[in-house]
Amino acid sequence: MTKNRFEAVLTTFLTGQGYQVAEAESGPLALAQLEIFHPDIILLDIRMPGMDGLQTLQKFKARDSEVLVIMVTATTDDDIAQETIQLGACDYIIKPFSFEQLQTHLAVRLLMG
Repeated sequence: MTKNRFEAVLTTFLTGQGYQVAEAESGPLALAQLEIFHPDIILLDIRMPGMDGLQTLQKFKARDSEVLVIMVTATTDDDIAQETIQLGACDYIIKPFSFEQLQTHLAVRLLMG
């Protein structure tokens, strides 16, 4: 599977900001990445192949309750946003978003730890 244009641009931006980036195109691949790459923060989409973001979030939190996860989605459903927070996400950002907005979310969440 090849990454889409959004993922490529996002990776380029984050790398340019000094972040180390590990990518996964599905929930199962993201969980496998967690075994080898210990991130300070995770950007996790709700809609992914193989396992949705809510299931993946639950598995992340079961493995490491302290891991910071920002849900990234085009879904504007308040119930889903609330559910992600209840499942342990530290933040929720709706696409489309500006890189400035993303950078602010990342900086705030990393500072708050």
